[in-house]
Amino acid sequence: MAEKDEALERMKRAQAAKPNWRESAGKKKEDSTKKAKDALSQVTKQAETAKSKQNRGDDLSEKETMTKGVPTRKAAPAPSAQPPFIAEHTVVSGDTLSGIAAKYYNSAAREKWMAIYEANKEIIGDNPSLIRPGQVLKIPKLD
Repeated sequence: MAEKDEALERMKRAQAAKPNWRESAGKKKEDSTKKAKDALSQVTKQAETAKSKQNRGDDLSEKETMTKGVPTRKAAPAPSAQPPFIAEHTVVSGDTLSGIAAKYYNSAAREKWMAIYEANKEIIGDNPSLIRPGQVLKIPKLD
């Protein structure tokens, strides 16, 4: 009987020393699942950040753009094609864009004053009829 007890004890010790293949396989699966979830989480955060920037109107970094909700790199933008300017004009009371065009282009034609307006839209605003004294307008060179 003592032999049976000894044999039983040896079997128990052998099993305890041997790693359980089910437990180790489950652990490996958990590790790979966690890594995949972490990677997915990181990509999701990047996409959400880029989308929120886009929704707020913020600029993405100069080399980022959105492709199917994922930030990707893009080519650097071409330099803006601003026309060369021939002068700067400080608006005084009574000035109009057509009057300014007549002074610099010898013509008050619509295309002349519209060229001044387009070059200075950020300063003037949405209404070309509302220019204010003190505004400094750039007068573009026309072809």
